[in-house]
Amino acid sequence: MADLRTARIESSTVKRTQSVHGIRGKAAVLTAALLLLAGMPLSGQPLEFGLTPPELELIPSPGGTASGVLVVFNRSPRRVRFRVTVEDIYIRPSGTVDVLKPPSTSWSVAAMSRIQPAEFDLDPDHQIPVRVSVTVPADARGGRYGALIVSPSPVLQMTGVRGTIAVITPKLAAKLLVPIRGTEVVQGDLINMLAAARPGGKGADIKIVFKNTGNVHVRARGTLVLLDAAGRALGKVELDESIVLPGDAREFAVPWTKPLDPGTYTARATIDFGGSVLLAGETTLIRKP
Repeated sequence: MADLRTARIESSTVKRTQSVHGIRGKAAVLTAALLLLAGMPLSGQPLEFGLTPPELELIPSPGGTASGVLVVFNRSPRRVRFRVTVEDIYIRPSGTVDVLKPPSTSWSVAAMSRIQPAEFDLDPDHQIPVRVSVTVPADARGGRYGALIVSPSPVLQMTGVRGTIAVITPKLAAKLLVPIRGTEVVQGDLINMLAAARPGGKGADIKIVFKNTGNVHVRARGTLVLLDAAGRALGKVELDESIVLPGDAREFAVPWTKPLDPGTYTARATIDFGGSVLLAGETTLIRKP
């Protein structure tokens, strides 16, 4: 069992971030609605594409190659041409994902990756396995990361009026995680906590910030307990698991929705990131009359 390391955190600042769309779900399934013309859809049936798994984790040894399979499927009524590329990935403290043109990060895996096939046509109700291989240098250490981007070509469809139009279809994405065997350093720290009561005693907003100080990705999760002045637990909230890349932070934002009477409270967090220790921290919450 992991040891428990506890720290008292008294801080009034928490990094705030903007929100963008992330990569989530057991299978990244996307529906592209048809463009509208004069307020009417061109077809009553949407275009549907998908991929699975949403994360592909490969573990090569230094100087070696590891490979896996990404499955792309077409549930639309038309043949679609797809192109698969590897781009860079950045996970914001909020947990959402940015996809960047490589090389944009120090842990980019794009140049080490090979896709077969990289471009293909897929008939309706068909799927295809795509082989993803990563070869790392002999001196590589830690982890390399990216995103597998599956781009369907625009689909041309005849309309009830003269001419054709292109149906615009968003891209699909899956995380590509490549820890290098035998070189992993798994470390982390609980670097910040903030708790603020809501006006009128209508609960509180609590934030916990975990930082990955190792050289490979970790999966951080945990719990938050709120205690009253007598040390009695008023309730517990589970912190959802989140991937945190090396050197990055994850900000867990917890809305406490139960009413609070005037008084002093303690917010206590425990984080499990897969290391040899559990991290624990606490901060004071004051609800003024």
